[in-house]
Amino acid sequence: MPNRTRTTLLTTEKHGLSILATLHGEIDLLTAPALNAQLAPLTNCAEPDVLVDLRQVTFIDGTGIAVLVIARNAATAHNGRLRLICTRPITLWLLQHPGLGLDFDVLKDLPAAA
Repeated sequence: MPNRTRTTLLTTEKHGLSILATLHGEIDLLTAPALNAQLAPLTNCAEPDVLVDLRQVTFIDGTGIAVLVIARNAATAHNGRLRLICTRPITLWLLQHPGLGLDFDVLKDLPAAA
């Protein structure tokens, strides 16, 4: 059995008024519960502003997308926002596919710190 890369928050740091969470590896059925647990404290607070950097993510499936939807919904429920940073074409296609109606705020680069 191949050694699968675990998805973890590589870093969680302040970026201006935002929190930057940089992910790597695979986001799938195996890694989604841990990722959900790591993102929850960032989005379940007053007016969260979370940037999730997906540029080092090598694979994401429907379970991984669901974790991002949960995090985004938690942030907006607390009068905040969750933005994704992504440049990988297949991941962008999935996140922005009109038939899925995910409506993520997707950036190509890390925004300037405000």
